Amino acid sequence: MLVAYGQLDDLSQSFRLFKEMQVKGLVPNQFTYPSILRTCTLSGALYLGEQIHTLVMKTGFHFNVYVCNALVSLYARCGKTQEAYLVFNNMDTKDSISWNGLISGFSQSGHYEEALNVFNQMNKVEVEPSVFTFTSAVSAAGNLAEVKQGKLIQAMIFKRGFDSEIEISNALITMYAKCGSISDSKRKFLEMAEKNDVTWNAMITAYSQHGDGLQAVNHFENMKKSGSVPNHVTFIGVLTACSHVGLVNEGICYFESMKKEHGLVPKPEHYACVVDLLSRAGLLSRARKFVEEMPIKPDPMVWRTLLSSCIVHKNIELGELAAKNLLDLEPEDSASYVLLSNMYAVSRRWNYRDQTREMMKNRGVRKEPGRSWIEVMNKIHAFFVGDKLHPLADEIYEYLEELNNRAADIGYVQDHNSLLNETEMEQKDPTLYVHSEKLAVTFALLSLPDGIPIRVMKNLRVCSDCHNWIKFISRISNREIVVRDAYRFHHFENGNCSCKDFW
Repeated sequence: MLVAYGQLDDLSQSFRLFKEMQVKGLVPNQFTYPSILRTCTLSGALYLGEQIHTLVMKTGFHFNVYVCNALVSLYARCGKTQEAYLVFNNMDTKDSISWNGLISGFSQSGHYEEALNVFNQMNKVEVEPSVFTFTSAVSAAGNLAEVKQGKLIQAMIFKRGFDSEIEISNALITMYAKCGSISDSKRKFLEMAEKNDVTWNAMITAYSQHGDGLQAVNHFENMKKSGSVPNHVTFIGVLTACSHVGLVNEGICYFESMKKEHGLVPKPEHYACVVDLLSRAGLLSRARKFVEEMPIKPDPMVWRTLLSSCIVHKNIELGELAAKNLLDLEPEDSASYVLLSNMYAVSRRWNYRDQTREMMKNRGVRKEPGRSWIEVMNKIHAFFVGDKLHPLADEIYEYLEELNNRAADIGYVQDHNSLLNETEMEQKDPTLYVHSEKLAVTFALLSLPDGIPIRVMKNLRVCSDCHNWIKFISRISNREIVVRDAYRFHHFENGNCSCKDFW
């Protein structure tokens, strides 16, 4: 019964049965603890898992490999790296499941570097990896945009004869897409003799992230023809694709088809995709009407999407409404305050901007700093706005000035920071406002040989000025520049961007 409720992710019933066992005097064994711990893991119930860990210690099962494996998975999946390592290191006997618990758990909880470190340690002690191991390691490499690491793992996969495994192939499609190499994703997709719904979803999402909405839509239609059944993940991919290329009518039709044709009840993220679709196209009144008529309560994602578009279109009234709802739902999220502050700034309402910043300060909320990073010679180089800590900072800023002049000669006009008023601009050192992606691209041009594509990662959305600047730089340097920001990929080449300036 514990296993059955666990498969249904029914934590309350699983825990009720577990307590009832104890009341009846039945002693939990090596099968009981892993079952209830698995349910805690899938439900993210760390507190209950910790209580059960205490019982494990009292009943002497903390040396049992099955119980310890379940504890390792619990802590790793919940992001408790120290606790996961503690249980793992205290195990007298470790099997492949023990290693997989760490690797997959760290990968799923966002500790990607830890996942790859454990994967490398596993290989050093010559524990044979499984399909599950490789899938988790490939996923971690993709999330770190470590394409070299990903290719090394793929070589190991090929050597062991796992290259035809559909789960691994699906992970490789996603990994290459996240590393900015959509061509490698496409190649892997075409090589696959067998495809399932995850395969199609991976490719649709890949094209969507890279701004090729038409290819994403074509793959969606081909998916239906192939007999694979679209699911909720499929529609997030295709709706996002429509949003990124302005296919408003097509996107609305796809959204309405979820329930009518496929029997799928839209989730909050699907409603957010439609709001994004309408807002990006400037249809703010229609977006507001859609939000007001939603059958579910709008979540923070919906309001954040609406507020972002209000900045672009300078719709103060709707922006304030979205911000109010957003701050009520997520008063600790710095992005909400930053968006509201930016909306007032671009509308030149400096007093309101300052009040928003003061409110943020009084509530102890700190803004996440913009950060860009790039790999050069197997080393990650990270930059922040106005960063002067890099050993080559003087050369970077000197070359940046040269690039700015060359770009200006062919038509680049800097969009001066509209978030600052004239007095602030006069009082501040202008280099303090050089965004991190400009520094990363400049450093790459200084460091990488001609012909090698530049791949920059950024934790926030690229701004309009940096986007325009990189277009000019790709032209004067005759270099392909790929930027992955928090929302999507931008492929710059010969003065153009794959997003066609619609992002």
